[in-house]
Amino acid sequence: MFKKILNNAIIMSWASYFVNFGSNLIVFPLLLKVFDDVEVSFWFLASTIIGFAIMADTGFGSALQRAAAYFKAGAEHLPKNKKEYDNIQEIKKDEPNYIQIINLLATSKKIYNILSIISLSFVIFGGTAIVWNLMSNAGHRSDLWLAFLVLIPDTYIVINTIRWGSFMKGFNYIAVEARFSSLIGTFKVVVFTILLSFGAKPVFLLLFMLIADFARFLYIRNYIQNWLKENVHSSILSEAKYSKKIFTSLWAASWRLGGIFWGNYFVEQGDSIIIAQIPDPKLMASFLITKRILEIIRSVAQTTFYAKIPVMYEMAAQKKLTALKKFASGYMFLGLLMIIGGFLVVALFGNDLLEFLSIEKRLLPFYILLFLCLTMILDMHSSFHAGIYTSTNHIPFLIPSIVSGLVIFLVGFKIVGIYGIFGVILTRFLVQFAFNNWYAMFLSLKLLKWPVYKYIYEFQVFGIQFLTSTFKRIFK
Repeated sequence: MFKKILNNAIIMSWASYFVNFGSNLIVFPLLLKVFDDVEVSFWFLASTIIGFAIMADTGFGSALQRAAAYFKAGAEHLPKNKKEYDNIQEIKKDEPNYIQIINLLATSKKIYNILSIISLSFVIFGGTAIVWNLMSNAGHRSDLWLAFLVLIPDTYIVINTIRWGSFMKGFNYIAVEARFSSLIGTFKVVVFTILLSFGAKPVFLLLFMLIADFARFLYIRNYIQNWLKENVHSSILSEAKYSKKIFTSLWAASWRLGGIFWGNYFVEQGDSIIIAQIPDPKLMASFLITKRILEIIRSVAQTTFYAKIPVMYEMAAQKKLTALKKFASGYMFLGLLMIIGGFLVVALFGNDLLEFLSIEKRLLPFYILLFLCLTMILDMHSSFHAGIYTSTNHIPFLIPSIVSGLVIFLVGFKIVGIYGIFGVILTRFLVQFAFNNWYAMFLSLKLLKWPVYKYIYEFQVFGIQFLTSTFKRIFK
């Protein structure tokens, strides 16, 4: 049973997120008590900056994960689009295509050398622009600028971890990666707690985070390298070469994904960037704290689905669409139940909990919180369906994402001075609800040949059946 738990992708992914959740449960209140409003805002903006720098990945990580899953399933080629996907034959031989795997590794190396340079440029120039207003309000404190400098090498490590992590996920070793992430996360909880107990500033926490990210990078890279040595003959490994055909297939999806990620970045983080420019550090901290709590809940809820993404990619590659329909429904249903329940707890008891912990900072008012929660729930449902549809390696979400991101960002900048934070949140809700929340679902259901009226009913039936069978299996 213990071995099954350690090798279960869902349980280990949950463990990783629950360690992160425990970190926030223990460290988060302590951080709010030790840091002033400026330091709290800087701490959460640091993650926004890292996210901004990771945009240099331009979607290669997701395309690389899909390619690794296809080649491990025995595919000869990664389709460039839906038309090619429809024309490929069903895989008969369930054995990894080692030649394509090592060529994929060699091809990705060249790609990520270039992406690393781009990401460093993003964090140096774009990151400086994001924090400049906050630094000015803080009198350009030297410790905060030193903390900002720590983000530069951390960005390089994170962007290269994406490359190796894509192979890990594509090979369906999510449980292995999550186990190590849980271990690293536990150390972070202990070290962060000790540092904050002594009143440490953000720079010391970021320095330890740099060390932890480097350890995670080394572990994932070495695991994949050892897997290759054990499974691939040395003569084949020595023949690894850059493949233009593989790059073309990766690029066919990644440039669209890159545009989508940029659009989604401004959808997800545009409000944080906008509100980081307001002159009130207390109000800025209130928004960033609330959003961070909701993002933690969403991350835990998403784990149920994304931990099984490699299995869904394999089902799509083998065109087992009926099985994919039922399989995906169960994990989507569970994820939506978790996020709705978590948000209800925060909305009803969030401020009471902060007061119980003697933390003076407060969450956003209820009516603003409600729209923020609704937006995140609908966005997550849409992202689930997008994940299913992109298993075909066809990425049609480029224009909607870019347009939505630009509208939310530009209108938000104009409206924040008139209607404040509520205007920014309402703008995001209306833009997403108008189109993006439904487009991915429409394409996914079309792929699965699942009429909307049947989906509304059968999705719940499959979800309840999944929960029932899961609970029976656990008790058994």
